[in-house]
Amino acid sequence: MKKIAVITICYNDRDGLARTMASVFEQSCQEVEYIVVDGGSTDGSVQLIKASAEQLDHWVSERDGGIFDAQNKGWRMASAPWVLFLNAGDTLAAADVLEKALSAIAPGTTIAYGDLELSDDRGVYRTKRYPARITTAWLMKEALPHPAQFIRRETLLAQGGYDTTYRIAADHAFITRLLHEGDPVLQKLDLVVSRFDTRGMSSDPAQRQRLLAERKEIQRRYAPRFWYWIYQAYAALNRSIGR
Repeated sequence: MKKIAVITICYNDRDGLARTMASVFEQSCQEVEYIVVDGGSTDGSVQLIKASAEQLDHWVSERDGGIFDAQNKGWRMASAPWVLFLNAGDTLAAADVLEKALSAIAPGTTIAYGDLELSDDRGVYRTKRYPARITTAWLMKEALPHPAQFIRRETLLAQGGYDTTYRIAADHAFITRLLHEGDPVLQKLDLVVSRFDTRGMSSDPAQRQRLLAERKEIQRRYAPRFWYWIYQAYAALNRSIGR
């Protein structure tokens, strides 16, 4: 059995898919199970997948219910004990990142996470550093994107995967629920995992109000009441002073 499944989802983003696949194929780690889930693309993505089929462990191209429905399909196809979601347009930060991550993850870890490089049309413009400890207070105002996380497949199975009622913030709902309803062991890795393409839906200004609404609902549903009301008061104060 291979040790890590990399799941790439795609819909009509052939160029982004090509970059993502190239970064996976160049990995020094030989323990990668690579899975591509395409949403029925019509822009040449499927032809690219077929041309690379010998380097893929599994792939499918069919209509789906959105980003997190596709990601759920991907991890359910996987057999490796660790899962990394690296969607079309995102790339691994270095050719040895998976090898380094697997050697660094401690026994008993539920989710291991590292840092991200943020990129757009200009290339990499910022490195996003995450704290050594993920707390309720931090999650109220921040998020840990899925391209930074190595998640145990058995944890995804136990939680039922991503809640697809959240179309943009299901990954945030997953880790928030896990933190407050489970007993996860989170481990910070001293490495940059991925280059995150910020031109995707979760970073789209047009989707900001929906994202904020989903995050508020996630906080209301899973966060302790004290922290929920403290944060809502803090957010209201910021809005009142124009921040």
